[in-house]
Amino acid sequence: MKQPFMAIVLTVSGSALLAAGSAIAFDFGDVLKRTVERATQSEVQRKVDQETRKTVRCALGDTRCEKAARADAEADAADADPAAGEHADAGGDHPLIAPYRGSVRKERDVDAFNEYLRIVGRAGKAAKTERLEGKLTRLRYDNPKGRSTFEIERNYRDALTARGFRVDYECVKRTVCGTTDKPSWQSLNGINLGIAGDVRYFTGKLAYGSGAAYVSVAVNPTVTYVHVLETASMERDMVAVDADALAAGLEKDGRVRLDGIFFDSGKALLKPESNPALDQAVQLLRQQASLKLLIAGHTDDTGSHAANQKLSQQRAEAVRNALLARGIAADRLTAQGFGSGVPLADNASDAGRAQNRRVELVKQ
Repeated sequence: MKQPFMAIVLTVSGSALLAAGSAIAFDFGDVLKRTVERATQSEVQRKVDQETRKTVRCALGDTRCEKAARADAEADAADADPAAGEHADAGGDHPLIAPYRGSVRKERDVDAFNEYLRIVGRAGKAAKTERLEGKLTRLRYDNPKGRSTFEIERNYRDALTARGFRVDYECVKRTVCGTTDKPSWQSLNGINLGIAGDVRYFTGKLAYGSGAAYVSVAVNPTVTYVHVLETASMERDMVAVDADALAAGLEKDGRVRLDGIFFDSGKALLKPESNPALDQAVQLLRQQASLKLLIAGHTDDTGSHAANQKLSQQRAEAVRNALLARGIAADRLTAQGFGSGVPLADNASDAGRAQNRRVELVKQ
């Protein structure tokens, strides 16, 4: 009699437990759901409160807001234009000057705005410097083997000169340059030529974009430094040539290169950066009222002979037209293109081709 009774009791108890378990599971799921909903609402409210506090802080002048806004603006600019912003900078050489062929870039440092101590001379046992501000690019290259410091330095100089660059200080040999003086060049601006005796250095400036570029090149047997400081506005002394220098060149050789004349590659439309050089040519012609000039256009040998001949003629005429527009009489100016037929340097190198692309004034 006891066994059936126990079975009944167990059966009833098992059903109750199952029912209770279902109820507990249901209640737990409902509790969990409400907990998640409350947590979500709490997180939303927390975010709202956080943004409210941030807005109040910004309204009160919190400097963190300005920094955050600047960072957001830079990120948006980089997304819109991959070339914008330092973080979007993919690297590479400076567009103003290509490295000597065979060089290997080892360091590259670009600051959107910084100060720079340009070495412009030596006074006793100390370097003379000029403090500049602007966009600063510092590059270091390993030199190709078997090339002299003279050859490397001359290539950089010629390529820059072809763009209107003017050297305002240069030196050769460590004992003359004083690269290891105290303070050393390395501590002043990062140029570290070591203790090598065979060092070469030059620095100067040219019109670049809407402003100016100061370029410093330092070479020893193993490395080359190229530093470029770009200013935001044109300086008054940034004329690549002057009337007196043009007159002296004509007097000496009967012809003179008109530096500071710029065209886009393959085109004959004068760029605005050419205006200072054109104005100096006009000044020359006004100073010498009887002077008549042939404006000679020259190209490198890239492309066909016919295309180069046509382009050089168009560029010579563009310069003539610019001088006519400035009030020079038409019978004093003749334009002629010579294509690539009268090179000044070997067209096998970038520096040589840069020298060959030029406009000259020839005395008639």
